[in-house]
Amino acid sequence: MTPEETGKAYDTITHLWTRPEFNQKNGLTAYQKALSFLADTPSQEPDTVPSEALDKGEALDKGEALDKGKASNKDKPKKRGYALDIGCGCTNRFVPVIESAGLAYEGIDVSKDMLAIATSQLPAHTFYCADVCTFTIPKHYSFISAWDSFWHIPLTQQEPLLKKLVDHLDDDGVLLFSCGGTDESGQHTNEVMGPEVYYASLGLHRYIEILIEAGGFVRHVEFDQHPELHTIIIVQKRTAQKHISKNNTE
Repeated sequence: MTPEETGKAYDTITHLWTRPEFNQKNGLTAYQKALSFLADTPSQEPDTVPSEALDKGEALDKGEALDKGKASNKDKPKKRGYALDIGCGCTNRFVPVIESAGLAYEGIDVSKDMLAIATSQLPAHTFYCADVCTFTIPKHYSFISAWDSFWHIPLTQQEPLLKKLVDHLDDDGVLLFSCGGTDESGQHTNEVMGPEVYYASLGLHRYIEILIEAGGFVRHVEFDQHPELHTIIIVQKRTAQKHISKNNTE
C-alpha cells in the first residue's frame, strides 16, 4: 500500500480516536521521557510558517488565526524551537506536553479527515497534509516524533526517511518513534481496524544501525508493551557528528 492509500483508509476510521473510550494518555510517558533529553537552550521566537495549499502538503493554518495567535501569545514565554509530530492524527493529545517544553508544535498527516478534526480544534497551529517520505521538510526541529505511525511507511522508504529526519534535527535535537521491534525485516497488511492497513519493520537491530550511522546517539529503547513487539526508540543528534561531517566535505 502507498501512504496515500493508508491515508484514505484512516479517513474512514477517525471515529476510533474520537470515541470517549480512546485512551488519551497513550504515548504521553514516552513523550515526557524523550523531551527530558533536550538540553536547555536560549529562548528564541520561532519564525512563522506561511499558510499554503492543502493538496500540496503545506501549512493548513489560516493567516487570520495566526494573527490572533500572535496577539494572544504576547505574554507567553518565548519558544526555544520547533517540534514536528509525524502521523499526528486527530487527538492533539501530544500538543500540551510538547508546548510545555517550550516548543512550537507542528503536525503532519497523510489523512485529510484526521487533519480536518485536528485543525478544527487548533486553528492557529500549523498542520501539513502530506506523505512525509516525499514532503520537503521546511526547517530544522528540536524534536521530531512519530508515534504509532512510522510502521505505515513502506519498507523500502523507512531507511531514507530515518536519515532525513535525523538530518532535519537541530544539534542535540531528539527523535522519538515507535516501531515493531522485530528480529528481522518484514511487511504485511491486516484489517483489524476495519479497512486494510499496511505495516512494516526493518527490524530493531537495523533501526539502531541506521540511527547511529546517521549521527544519532541512542538514548532509550524499550519494549513498552511486552510481550508485544511495540517498541519505543529515542535518539539524540550528536553535535560533534555534524561538525565532523562538515569538515570532511571542506
